[in-house]
Amino acid sequence: MSMIPRLGSSMRIIALPLVRPGANVTAKIPVFYSYRIVAPPPINKSVRSDGFFTRRLPEEGLGKWAAHKATTTWTNFGMAPEGTIKKRAFVLGERLMDQLDFEESNLKSIDLSIAPPLELKDSGKDAQIPLLYPPTVLSGPQSLDHLKALVEERIPIHNRGLMLYIFFAILSAPLKLIPIIPNFPFYFCAWRSWSHWKAKRAAQYIKGLIHSNRIVPVPLADLNAVYGNPISGTKSNDSDVLPRDALDQAIRTLEMSLEESKDLLRAHEQVLLRVKKTKTS
Repeated sequence: MSMIPRLGSSMRIIALPLVRPGANVTAKIPVFYSYRIVAPPPINKSVRSDGFFTRRLPEEGLGKWAAHKATTTWTNFGMAPEGTIKKRAFVLGERLMDQLDFEESNLKSIDLSIAPPLELKDSGKDAQIPLLYPPTVLSGPQSLDHLKALVEERIPIHNRGLMLYIFFAILSAPLKLIPIIPNFPFYFCAWRSWSHWKAKRAAQYIKGLIHSNRIVPVPLADLNAVYGNPISGTKSNDSDVLPRDALDQAIRTLEMSLEESKDLLRAHEQVLLRVKKTKTS
C-alpha cells in the first residue's frame, strides 16, 4: 500500500510524468494528474425544505443525478446487441473518448462540489493542498510551474470549445423533431459543451489555488521505482515514454480506480502518438 503523505486538506494532487527521467522531448513534459478529494460527511437528510419543487428534486442534486443517469444509459448502450444503433453509437463514442485530450479528462474529473473552497476563513496547514511528484523526474518548483502552465493553457482552449459546441448544439437541436432516429449530433455537441465547461471550471479552480499559494509541492519517493534509471544519450524515440509495466506499477502504487486506470492508459497512448508526430514533423 502506498504511503502517500497528506497535509491538513481533504484534497491531494498527484503529478505522474508520462516520460522517463532524461527523456529528450522537444515539447513540455506530458504529465497525468490524479486529483484525490475526500468527500465530506453526508448532510443530515432530515433537514430539507418541504417546498413543492424541492420534494421532487433528487437528494444528491440535479448535476450528480444527471451524470449518473447519463453513465447508466451509456453503459446500457454498450450492452446492446451487436449491429444495433445503440451498440454502434457506443463503439463510436468510445473511439471519440480515446481522442479526447487526456488533459481535459484530468481536469473534468475534479468534483468541485466536494473540493475545498477557494476562500477559507482560517489559513494554515488545513488550507494547504499537497502536489505530490516523483523527485527523480521533477523538482518541486518544476512540478508547480508545470501545473500553472497547464491550467493557463487549457482555460482559453475550453472556453473556445464551449462556445463552439454550444453553437453547433443549437444548430442540431431541430433534428430532435425527427422521431425515427436519435439525434446523435445534438447529444454529442451537448456532451462536448458540458465537458469543456467542466474542464474550464476545474482549470479556473486550480488557477485560483495556485494564485493563493494553497498548493504545496511534496516529493513522493514511492514513485521512484516507477521510473527506474534515467535514459542515457539524446536520442528521441518511443523509449522516452514510460513502458506499460511502469504504468501498471504506478496504478498499483497510487491505488487507482478502474476508471482512472483507463484514463491513464488513454493518456499513455496519446503521448506515444504525440512523440511519433514530433519525430516525423
